[in-house]
Amino acid sequence: MNTDDRLQSPCGCDERRAVPSPHYNPPGQPALRYRLGTHHSFLQRMMARLSQQSDATGRRPLATLTTRDVADHSLALLDAAATLADVLTFYQERIANEGFLRTATERQSVLFLARAIGYELKPGVAASTYLAFTLDDSPAAPAQTVIPAGTQVQSIPSKQGELPQTFETTDEFVARKAWNALRPRVTRPQNLNKGSQTLYLAGVDTRLQPGDYLLLVGTERERDPGSERWDLRRILSVTPYPDSTSGYTVVTWEPGLGSDRPSMLPAAQPQVFALRRHAHLFGFNAPDWRLMPETVKGQYAGPSRPLPDEWPGFSIDSTRPQIELDAAYPKIVSGSWVALLTPGYTELYRVIRNESVGVANFALSGQVTRLTVDTTENLSRFARRATLVLAESELLPLAPEPVVEPITGKQIELAGVVHDLYQNQPLIVSGKLSPHDEHPTAVVVFVEAVYPGLDFTTVVLRDKGLDSLKLIRSTTVIHANVVAATHGETTSAPIGSGDGSRSHQRFKLKKAPLTYVSASTPTGTASTLTVRVNGVTWTEIPSLYHADPTDQTYVVRIADDGTATVLFGDGVRGARLPTGQENIVATYRFGIGRDGEVDAGALSLLKTRPPGVRSVTNPLPATGAEDPETLASARTNAPQTVLTLDRIVSLQDFTDFANAFAGIGKAQATAFRRGEQILIHLTIATASGASPLVSDPLLINLRTAIDSVRDPSVLVELAGYTRLTFRLTATVQYDRRYRAEDVRLEIESSLHHTFSFAARAFAQPVTAAEVIAVIQSVPGVVAVDLDQLAYTSGRTGSHPSLLPALPARHTGSTITPAELLVLDPAGINLTLFAVTAP
Repeated sequence: MNTDDRLQSPCGCDERRAVPSPHYNPPGQPALRYRLGTHHSFLQRMMARLSQQSDATGRRPLATLTTRDVADHSLALLDAAATLADVLTFYQERIANEGFLRTATERQSVLFLARAIGYELKPGVAASTYLAFTLDDSPAAPAQTVIPAGTQVQSIPSKQGELPQTFETTDEFVARKAWNALRPRVTRPQNLNKGSQTLYLAGVDTRLQPGDYLLLVGTERERDPGSERWDLRRILSVTPYPDSTSGYTVVTWEPGLGSDRPSMLPAAQPQVFALRRHAHLFGFNAPDWRLMPETVKGQYAGPSRPLPDEWPGFSIDSTRPQIELDAAYPKIVSGSWVALLTPGYTELYRVIRNESVGVANFALSGQVTRLTVDTTENLSRFARRATLVLAESELLPLAPEPVVEPITGKQIELAGVVHDLYQNQPLIVSGKLSPHDEHPTAVVVFVEAVYPGLDFTTVVLRDKGLDSLKLIRSTTVIHANVVAATHGETTSAPIGSGDGSRSHQRFKLKKAPLTYVSASTPTGTASTLTVRVNGVTWTEIPSLYHADPTDQTYVVRIADDGTATVLFGDGVRGARLPTGQENIVATYRFGIGRDGEVDAGALSLLKTRPPGVRSVTNPLPATGAEDPETLASARTNAPQTVLTLDRIVSLQDFTDFANAFAGIGKAQATAFRRGEQILIHLTIATASGASPLVSDPLLINLRTAIDSVRDPSVLVELAGYTRLTFRLTATVQYDRRYRAEDVRLEIESSLHHTFSFAARAFAQPVTAAEVIAVIQSVPGVVAVDLDQLAYTSGRTGSHPSLLPALPARHTGSTITPAELLVLDPAGINLTLFAVTAP
């Protein structure tokens, strides 16, 4: 026998002896090698043995059969046998592959293998969202109405090929028309404290100008003429703000209200007056006494010697509460305010009486205004020539102070007094983060406490509230008529008739797919199916194996086409069905998967309209859906059943448990220390690649499920991931025998697949070598020059060889979730050159 293991046949030809050898299957292979041979090897082996086969006497009766022509009838028989062996071994290998989780290609095989360790392929999960109802707010409409559980709302498709999807409310809810569209408090009473330098006046036509004087005075001065709790300020700026109503005007001044030396507070609740008239004391423009002739001085001074240095009587008489102004000012009315200003000093007086009188003195004469005021305090301090009189005080109505701070944090102050909000009630807060945003940002928050005020209501939010957002107050709306809803439409119908003489009766549901909703169970789902037999509800269980003969139970099996079959017991494991006509009735919902992830605002058509409801919408998109489990994910998730055993102990258990939870696409657990305690931070992505909010039902259910099976001494925090995208620029040389467009499309397809959400892990960087390898693997590509790698969102900057994505980490006192780096959908810039391949 030579090294080629050949035999010399009587026909004079060499024939290979195909001796089967044991196959070696290295670990991690996608398929097993299990065949004994193929048609060719089987035929060659049989032909090789023709000349060797001997009978009991040792003779070789077939030695004279020297033909090897397959057209010969003898060889045709061997050919048929080789064909049969080829077919049998092919299916034998396929059967062997279907017996292992990694290599099975049939969904049913994976289903049975997973079921053997107690794992059922995930049937998918329905999308969920929150609906905001608007009630009829006409006076005749009722103040409240009951929105029953199961109220159906249908989406209006906005894209080509999109189908309407039906959602149903999960709970009964009492809606109130006072909750229709609550607004945050946008104004508050002005609080003019010591040091205040800004004032808000009603309207925009105040006729005020910079340089005018404002008087702020309250009841303290009205009651006590000696009170100093008032302020006179000269205006620095006047800024009107017109709006859809009357608008308001902002006035500023310096210094702030009150005084430090001496220490004095401003009026507690001041009224604001504009002092429209600038006047002077009578005699302010009298001729200079020193220039007067002696004869004139003598006439005014009389016989007294020596002559005075100023006009006699030129000083203000502080014994009488009167002042005379330089002209007739009839608009200075009783009860108005007059301020006297002299350098370094100001005093305020209230007018008791206004008289127009003729006066001749100080070489002057004419009609003047004689004011009787409420006090003589410090009148002597005002010289006629140096005193400015501010009068004709006009009351200016105050405007409430606009509240311009963004909506954020754990509290919202609602405009008006809002009644009956209750703890854990969901609210949808919707508003813009920037004036340039095309659409508002909406988030669900939950009420922790409510504190009504005089004209506003303070709502304290649960958890972190709106800490991560800063919504523009004027664009913010709070919806309180909010209830959760999930994808799927309810139907109820008989599915068959029971027969007590038969075991393991099974019935298919008429509509598919059966809806499973997100729940705080280890699998993350709960069925919407209820089966009643003769009007009695039977219980769904995972398996009939542990059922007693009298247990009224059933199991549900989902086929590859999505249809659901209800399987009942045999009287040994699970009770048989009682005999009856159409006595098995199923109530369930149908509709599941990512088709239900409709956009915000899409759910607006009421299929069932409760009385008093005017409209409905979903300010947030529907999220948390997952299609029925694929073979690839089942191979990964099925072993996790025996890894965690529905208990979370290790750090990896947190990741495994979350990854097996319906609706979760990716999860990564990271351990941190918070003081003396261990904190487990879970970064989460939904099955559709979205970053869920803490208020999403999916995360709430996952958190509840984790809490029920973890060590209670460990702190757990869940958060959505941070999405990063990148772009690349490359120059590619390709074989000119290929079409440039075909090469370009293949490169783009390979890049998008390799750097997609499904293919990337949290904190996985993108390297230049990886990008080049993907491009170089495309048929027709000769050479690649990667010109640029750069971030397009989530971060700025570029790097010639590496773009990192960070894991969960401490940022100050908070934990920033892990990053996921994927290719921007429009982030490929290729330049192609045709070359002659070597």
